Amino acid sequence: MKDVNKIIGDNLKQLREERGYSLGTLADMVQVSKSMLFQIEKGETNPSVGTIWKIANGLRVSFTSLLNEDVTPFKVVRKENLSKISQEDEMYTIYPYFPYDRDKRFEMYTFELEPNAKHDSEAHVKGVEEFFIVTHGQMTMIIGSKKIKLSQGDAITFKADKSHAYINDSDVPARGTILLYYQD
Repeated sequence: MKDVNKIIGDNLKQLREERGYSLGTLADMVQVSKSMLFQIEKGETNPSVGTIWKIANGLRVSFTSLLNEDVTPFKVVRKENLSKISQEDEMYTIYPYFPYDRDKRFEMYTFELEPNAKHDSEAHVKGVEEFFIVTHGQMTMIIGSKKIKLSQGDAITFKADKSHAYINDSDVPARGTILLYYQD
């Protein structure tokens, strides 16, 4: 494991460079001297908790994002590397792109619904909000007693703590992307 001061320094430098800030610009933003920021980036000093908070708040990032050892500016997820989850009849298939993360409180996946198929979704836990976008074809949503027809590019959001259904009543496969947001 790397020295914590080196981790903080590497993360700070990466965040600063990603945003195109000079040390001087960052110093003005976070109210920490340019020389102190330079020493932090080099891992030559042990910044106080207060200094780390100033930097995090000024950059609008979480405190722990400066402490994480593996901070990368992006994550590529390839469909061919995902676990394919299908119902027994294989009419409904899910691809979990971003599994639930307790800190972010959401999960995101795509699904495919074969022609003339229906998927009944049980109620999610109380407080879950669903954001759904039709990315290919068309689908009809049933939420309670409401039927909502959605075409490619249409989106809907709703409280998902009650049962709902997706219907593809066309002759071509339909696809969609779902983001589930967990409030609690």
